[in-house]
Amino acid sequence: MALLSAFKAAYRAATDSRYRFHYLQRREEDFDKREAWARRLIRRIPSAASVDREAGAILNRDGILHLPELLGPTERADMKEYFETNLCADPYRPHLGKFHAPDAAPRETRVAFFDNRTVVEAPHAIKAANNPAVLAAAAAALGAKPTISYMTAWWSLPSHGEAEHAELYHRDYDDLRFLKLFLYLTDVDVESGPHAFVRGSHRVQCLSGRRRFSDEEVRAIFPAEDMLTLSGREGTAFLENTFGLHRGIPPISRARLIFQVLYSLEPYIGGPPRPLRQVAELHEGVEVDPYSNRIYLRVS
Repeated sequence: MALLSAFKAAYRAATDSRYRFHYLQRREEDFDKREAWARRLIRRIPSAASVDREAGAILNRDGILHLPELLGPTERADMKEYFETNLCADPYRPHLGKFHAPDAAPRETRVAFFDNRTVVEAPHAIKAANNPAVLAAAAAALGAKPTISYMTAWWSLPSHGEAEHAELYHRDYDDLRFLKLFLYLTDVDVESGPHAFVRGSHRVQCLSGRRRFSDEEVRAIFPAEDMLTLSGREGTAFLENTFGLHRGIPPISRARLIFQVLYSLEPYIGGPPRPLRQVAELHEGVEVDPYSNRIYLRVS
């Protein structure tokens, strides 16, 4: 199985430039070397027209920025209803096929994701991803015009047993510089699996590497006041540098629905290999930058 996985990775790297870059950059774990590489990279990326330097400074210092309301209550309800009525799948148990969540999810499923086409066709997804304040904050933190390189949505479902996969603390290695927008589409409290983030950990060269870390390992290094648990009503939104240590706490009794957008310098392997929608199809009065949206949208 390991040999087959290695062969698939090598084939993808040989045939898709996104994979070549992804596998190369994620092998570099030294923070200073990653930053030096990122500075060289941004020289060939367009500058953003709007940059929020104050928001960028908060992101660079803390790794997280709490956001005002991005969508109205009706728009959020539209998104939630859409995802409730579309099929998703368990990425760790593909043999279970597709299903509706949360009510019809298989008992053993802990997380259920929607595919790229389903997500990009969700009402108001493009509008949320292109929120001007979010793009200006991302531009400041990244140092260049951001690329909307991956949009996703998933259910986290109540389960029993030990935390697994992304339910354990870890760092993402999606790009040399990147941020993620989290938008809660359900109320999130201790019973429904809040997101957890270690403030400032994106700047600390410890507990690095592509593995999972226990709560005990993290608590031994970081002060309690920096170990954030992000509960909130539906509509809660924040930008986060998930190179910092983070995890999704497993829900206990209620499911959690999240919409997420990755802003990066380079295209990410999780996004579609070619655009899935035409700009002309958008009917929400959303202005989109062709460069930032080139992964998902065709201009003509």
